[in-house]
Amino acid sequence: MDVEAGTSTTTPQSFSTDRHAKKILTALNENRRLLRFCDGTVVLNGSKIPVQKNVLAAASHYFRLVFNYDDSTHTHTADPSIVDLTSLGIGEDTFATILDYIYTSNISLCDDNIQDILQASDLLLLIDLKALCCEYIEQCITPQNCIGIRAFSALYACPWVHHKASSYLDEHFRDISHCEEFLRLQTKDLREILKRDTLNVRSEEDIFNSILRWNKFDETNRKEDSKGIIRDCIRVKQLNKPYLQRNCPADPEFYTCLISTHDLSPERKEEDERCRGFTDVILAAGGEGPISIKQEDVEIKSCVRCLLPVFLDNKGEGVWIDLPSLIGRRTGHGVVDVGGCLYACGGRDQNCIILNTCEKYDPLVNKWCEIPRMNHGRVGFGLLAIDHNIYAIGGSNDMTEPLTSMEVYNIYTNKWSALPDMNLKRVWSSYCNVDKKIYVMAGGAVGKLFEAVECFDTRTETWTSVSPMREKRCDARAVAVGKDIYVLGGFRRIECPSAMHGGHNIKFCGTELYSTRNDYWAQLPTRGTGLCTMSDSSQVYGALYDGEEILVVGDLDMEGTFHCVRAYNIHTGMWHCISPNPPLNQRSYPVCLFRLPTYLLEQFQREQEKETFHLKTGSTLSI
Repeated sequence: MDVEAGTSTTTPQSFSTDRHAKKILTALNENRRLLRFCDGTVVLNGSKIPVQKNVLAAASHYFRLVFNYDDSTHTHTADPSIVDLTSLGIGEDTFATILDYIYTSNISLCDDNIQDILQASDLLLLIDLKALCCEYIEQCITPQNCIGIRAFSALYACPWVHHKASSYLDEHFRDISHCEEFLRLQTKDLREILKRDTLNVRSEEDIFNSILRWNKFDETNRKEDSKGIIRDCIRVKQLNKPYLQRNCPADPEFYTCLISTHDLSPERKEEDERCRGFTDVILAAGGEGPISIKQEDVEIKSCVRCLLPVFLDNKGEGVWIDLPSLIGRRTGHGVVDVGGCLYACGGRDQNCIILNTCEKYDPLVNKWCEIPRMNHGRVGFGLLAIDHNIYAIGGSNDMTEPLTSMEVYNIYTNKWSALPDMNLKRVWSSYCNVDKKIYVMAGGAVGKLFEAVECFDTRTETWTSVSPMREKRCDARAVAVGKDIYVLGGFRRIECPSAMHGGHNIKFCGTELYSTRNDYWAQLPTRGTGLCTMSDSSQVYGALYDGEEILVVGDLDMEGTFHCVRAYNIHTGMWHCISPNPPLNQRSYPVCLFRLPTYLLEQFQREQEKETFHLKTGSTLSI
């Protein structure tokens, strides 16, 4: 075949189509109905099900092992094409549903079949199917089933579901303690729950009342166990005497038990004094700033601080509390909260070395520790979490040429893995996730700014382009609220010659709102005072959503005075100040919302003698 001159190329081009894989699966699904295309048999309770060995082996590590392609290395005592699954306890209907999923990638999950399918997917090592089951269960957690889901997820090695159920248990303990699952708990399981420091209760009376309800559910058999639980779990110093005098005469044995616990409390003094519950805080880690108030030389920081808002005379004030510092100094890095721990990755150090190092803070041990390094050093990149995975996207590893690479860290396998690259090289973009899709917005490269937006679907691991932003910008911050994305701040060059001649060639960008449903960008409507004055003296370090308001953290110029944290009410369109106070000698820091045990905050407060706030026993402070 002749190719016209000028149209040929010596470089091979790669082509791909998703339709090919779909057609292959469709054809295989049709062929499995025909016995002549089947070369294996699965036996379930005496029933024989014809299968295609290569398809099952490709979908399941279990079948790959039992069908065993390398026959030369093994001596088989039975026909290797026949697999009896009867001993696994998998039902025929369940296996038929799983077979349909293997051949179509589609499955219908419901309350009636979810337990059987998850158990079978766990036994057959169907990792993707098990993940779908876990995703379904996460959406089903209620006060009535939380304890059962928590136990079930522990039994079948679903750590993320177990974490979600445990967090739900902490947050909704008072409701859960009235439900039948709680009242039917075994003694050891009840003791494990009531020992938790993070149970959200009004006071220790809620814990004591829950034991009384549990005892009354089977009073004949539980009286002695209830006494033991009271001795082991009740933090007597946090029970007020009027409550005891009012309630314990009805059962003097429990009152005696409490008194004896109080007498023996020195060996449990530390636990008795720990306040239960948790507090959501704004947390800032690392960054840069002057060495001290008197020394203006800039240094890279390792300090980590959290902001506790205090409302005095309806005026937003705040105090920053020091937490354990990072292991290493870093700026231009990312921080995320995953599974109750804080992760800090990448950035650059005081020697301008681009870092691939990562570290984790666990509040239960109150320490930072190193975790595996990223495959690439990154600065000015995106770091965000979806479920138990942390995604590192783009950035730069030499301060000049941006990266397109992307990698993911699984907090349970403790490993980084490469993912498909972005299409556009850029640095200092905005990053956000909605419905397990990651959006990369705007940013820049050498001499260029972009308004382009790319979307990465974590389920299919594919990139697509969506509608561009209205305004080019870099170094902005993004936050998701439901299905919408808010992009706040950032900078771009002013292209007007008169402005450039006057020396004002940098513009602080306004806020844009993106609808993921409609693939449409719009300017954010506001009433009254906005986020800040639109001057290049303002800078946004982070944007967060606390379930009620959007919280923007940075150096926000309010016509001569600066605010550190401002909040936007998405219903009224009004902005207001949360805290004017920045962390001392710290700027250009990433932020996140982090949930800390209340007793730990009280400990930090005592150590630093900052008595400007007070945490009530068993309370939760909201931002």
